[in-house]
Amino acid sequence: MMKGILSGILSGHNSRIRRVIGKPYNQFSQRVSIVLMDIYIDHNVWDFLFDRQIDLMKELATSEFALHLTREAEFEIPPTPDHKRRYIEQTIATCNIDVRPYFGFYDEQHSSSDQRVGGWGVGYWASEEEMKFIDSQQSRLGANKKRKTRLFKNEADISLAARSLQSVVLTLDKKAGPLQDAYRQGGKVVYLTDFDNSGLSLKDFIMSALKGTNS
Repeated sequence: MMKGILSGILSGHNSRIRRVIGKPYNQFSQRVSIVLMDIYIDHNVWDFLFDRQIDLMKELATSEFALHLTREAEFEIPPTPDHKRRYIEQTIATCNIDVRPYFGFYDEQHSSSDQRVGGWGVGYWASEEEMKFIDSQQSRLGANKKRKTRLFKNEADISLAARSLQSVVLTLDKKAGPLQDAYRQGGKVVYLTDFDNSGLSLKDFIMSALKGTNS
């Protein structure tokens, strides 16, 4: 994944990334008068939301929050069972959830439809902190792509975990791995595993969890 970001920048190829679901992210078109909290959604959170029939539009209003998926998380949607996939796609459209790939150029190891990064006006610059984290996680990256998602083992988790160093990440994945590493390094990873016992709304639960990560 580091290769996909760095080698593309160095090679000078034009990006030919194709959108699948959601809208390309244009960092220059954001509203400057309102600061929104950026939140990334792990794929396992869709089951959580579906089972509880949580209305994201009500819980995380677009006037306060900007909801995102990583490009890698987008790959995980098509293999999802039909009824849940329809729910995911409807929620993405209703809540204006966009796909935010890192900035980079065409990576020859992937097909044109499987590019992980976005070009000018689509991808956004990874911070130095994010790049260092991704680099440190390369030993966790599998050697072979999974058939259903076309992702390498831990690829989606590494990309998502890196985002937590700048933005909020919602997940239920507490196992040892990239997300735990990022959390221990001060990443804003919010684990939803204790949500049901909290008695809080989703918004209040997230804000309470963030106070803990910042303490």
